[in-house]
Formats: sequence, C-alpha cells, structure tokens
Amino acid sequence: MSLTRSRRTFLAGMGIAGVAGIAGCVDGPGSNRGATDVILHNEAEVSRTVEVTVTQRGAESSNIDNSLDMDPHSRQKINNEVIMDSDYDVEVTYTDDTGESPYSESQEWNDAGQPLHILLNDQIVFAVQIG
Repeated sequence: MSLTRSRRTFLAGMGIAGVAGIAGCVDGPGSNRGATDVILHNEAEVSRTVEVTVTQRGAESSNIDNSLDMDPHSRQKINNEVIMDSDYDVEVTYTDDTGESPYSESQEWNDAGQPLHILLNDQIVFAVQIG
C-alpha cells in the first residue's frame, strides 16, 4: 500500500511540473536575457532540510546556494536567480529523520529557459517545466 501512495505522490508531483506557466523575467546586470526560477516540492510525509546549489558552468560562484527548511507537502520558489539561455550544474541534498538521509543528486540544466522543478520524495527528480 505504501508503494501505491509513493507512486501517487510521485505522479502528482510530475503533474505539477507539467503545468504551464510563465517564468518571471527581469534584466540582470550585464544581461538582457531575463531570468527563470527553481521550484522545490517536498512531496514526502516528513519535514526536510534541503541544500540547493545552482552554478553557471565556468563561473566561480553559485547563482543559488540556499538551505531551506521544508514542511511535508510544501513548495518553495527561488525566484529569478538563474539567467536564461545558459548552462548550469544543479546539486540538491536533503536531510530528514529517515534512514535514507542524507540523500543527494546532481543534474545538468542546459540552456535554462523554463523553470526547473525539483521533486523530493523517496528520490530527487528534476523536471523542466514545459510551456
């Protein structure tokens, strides 16, 4: 039965990632390309501390280097910190009270344009929003 709940939660999270939306766009210093978002979804039944690092390839410092405390079934948006049309390396680690903790994943985010959704359940899933 817990397998079904995890599957439903995962599928619900994937549905969230598929929802069409418009990324907020602003002109960053020295750039006219705009910016996009990183949105984290804690789909688990437990609270988690989530470490997120997003670094533009070739850069010396990270665009995003945050630690977030997330309640169960919550969502946090990191707004307009990623310059569009660039390549990034994304690293996510979460800790909680389960035996599976800490858990880490990394992902390349090439040609960033639409928001990146990061779904946290029994694993970490990266999904770029479509539309």
